[in-house]
Amino acid sequence: MRYAFLVAYDGTRYFGFARQPGLSTVEAELLRAFERFEFYRELSHARYRVAARTDRGVSALGQVIALDALKRPNLRALNASLPPDIAILGATKVEPSFDPRGQAMRKHYRYICEAPKGFNPNKARAAAALLVGTHDFRNFCKREKGRSTEAKLERASVRGGKILTFDFAAKAFLWQQVRRLVNALLAVGTGRMTIARLREMLDGRMDAPIAPAPPEGLILMKIEYPGLKLEPNPPLAPKFLNLLKRERAHHMRRAVIYECLLRAIVKT
Repeated sequence: MRYAFLVAYDGTRYFGFARQPGLSTVEAELLRAFERFEFYRELSHARYRVAARTDRGVSALGQVIALDALKRPNLRALNASLPPDIAILGATKVEPSFDPRGQAMRKHYRYICEAPKGFNPNKARAAAALLVGTHDFRNFCKREKGRSTEAKLERASVRGGKILTFDFAAKAFLWQQVRRLVNALLAVGTGRMTIARLREMLDGRMDAPIAPAPPEGLILMKIEYPGLKLEPNPPLAPKFLNLLKRERAHHMRRAVIYECLLRAIVKT
């Protein structure tokens, strides 16, 4: 039977999703668990496919992988064998022809960061509206030989105050497209770039690549498929949920300490 798996992970300590010789990756950990439970004899025979190959430091709540399994997966047992920062939140039987990358209807990425000094959210929102539609994103991606830089963006939004949340949706994204679009919107919001210049860059006539924002703020939130619902089942992944709670508490404590240090220094 062919199964689709909904995978979540904190990408902080991994060198991206895809396997790399000698490096710790999310995919390597997942395949190690699948092999341990003897889901397949040879990976090449399992028609293993993945929806997105996220970069180093990027996290996910909605990664989707698919393979032909020799047995029904026990998700609780699988999650118990995985590192605490990786979890399978759900699984379902799919058609033998299911391809999580090729059949994706829409991908949703979110980027979260602190608002820079002097950031004007109204300017950033106006710039985000310009991004929607079909454009030549050559200045907003890492170019790949043989792949067109023309793409259609279905959604681009900015919200928040001290903490900003950027949301992007499209059928497919170019390499580093979201992180570079975030940097462009931050530049417009702080006045380092005009909306007019952004418009010129989207025309594809100007060669002025934008650098990507740091990967740690990026999350692959969800991938949608026609006729397929793959929703998270939290009780299946207690280790992952506990890790998120511990990390949240840890960073909140550290934030309070850093705020105390900054105030003490400023006062002196």
